[in-house]
Amino acid sequence: MEAAMPAPFSIIGDPETVAAASLLAERREQLARHCLAEKPSALVDGLPARLTNLFLTHVGADEGSIWLAVDDSRALLPVWNNGPDAARFVGSFRLPVTQGITGFVFTSGLPACEAEVCFHQKQHRELDRNLGVLTWAMLAVPLVFGGAARGVITAVRLIRLKDFPGLDHLPESAAELPAGLSLPAAFGLADLATMETTAAAVGRLVESRLNAWVLGTEE
Repeated sequence: MEAAMPAPFSIIGDPETVAAASLLAERREQLARHCLAEKPSALVDGLPARLTNLFLTHVGADEGSIWLAVDDSRALLPVWNNGPDAARFVGSFRLPVTQGITGFVFTSGLPACEAEVCFHQKQHRELDRNLGVLTWAMLAVPLVFGGAARGVITAVRLIRLKDFPGLDHLPESAAELPAGLSLPAAFGLADLATMETTAAAVGRLVESRLNAWVLGTEE
């Protein structure tokens, strides 16, 4: 996380303020854990989700998701998605953090920019099978707030099976794709850098929301 900018003048720390800041952080953590257990989507509804949606539009993603760590960080739960099938998996599908590219990004803290994702050895294919899609290109970055990784933001470009009648199953390799199939473009490293900046901003918005809840103020 980016370090705080120092004051442009000499300043002496106030012990009472430091103690209050520590208490605020403790209470914020309690609320974050409670919300992740009871209603995770409340952390990202509204402005954090709208900012994510703006990023997805900017990079030309077909859709994207915000995943939050639940079940004592054993699973990732999609709490927001801007695609046409969102209602089929948001709030219900759970991805073990030990599986998939999204799980790897969460546990390692490393961002990912991948192409031909549907054939990647780390790809968890259950959701693709359920939705009848092939995830072709993907960006994934950790979502950090409260000083720790709490989830992942993903952006994808998809091949939808319903758009290609000759493609009636999920292929296991590129050789099984129909001849002449127009494949989505890959994301670039510039897209990944923009996504990391967006994820940092989303994390700060979530922290601001938690602070508002602690203090009983408006966002």
